[in-house]
Amino acid sequence: MAVEGIKQRYQEADYIKCGSGSSAEFDLMNTGFTKIDDSPSAQTGSRRYVGDKSASKSIKGYDWTAPFEMDMIESQKAVAYIADIGRKEKVGADAETEYVRVDLAGEKAANGYPARKRKIAVEVASFEDNDGELKGSGNLLGIGDWVEGYFNTETKTFTEEAGE
Repeated sequence: MAVEGIKQRYQEADYIKCGSGSSAEFDLMNTGFTKIDDSPSAQTGSRRYVGDKSASKSIKGYDWTAPFEMDMIESQKAVAYIADIGRKEKVGADAETEYVRVDLAGEKAANGYPARKRKIAVEVASFEDNDGELKGSGNLLGIGDWVEGYFNTETKTFTEEAGE
């Protein structure tokens, strides 16, 4: 039973750009995916000043990852795309793409729902036997910073938020 006020996982949608070049399109990471987490992993710094007994800490940056697990339902484009990266052991630009996390609970605008987009590297860690069924797991690894904007779930297009 859901507790009122707690955001539910289905209220956020994950999209990955499958393929390369101008023909690449965002595909919903839903059927097949049993887990997609969001781990900002703050990187901290610490300094103790001569007049203080205790250290002063601050956030210096982030090392974002999104651990995922998926059932090998390769009729799903996103699953097949990630599986191909792992099976062919792709590296560098061949293992990089774009990722969008969409806030479906946010206020929908003319150009879609609030969303964040970033470039990622797809790390496929393992293909495992799950009682006779195959599953895969790994991490989406952040490259650079998030770009804030809006995502249209019908046209599957991202529009960057206009600068202030």
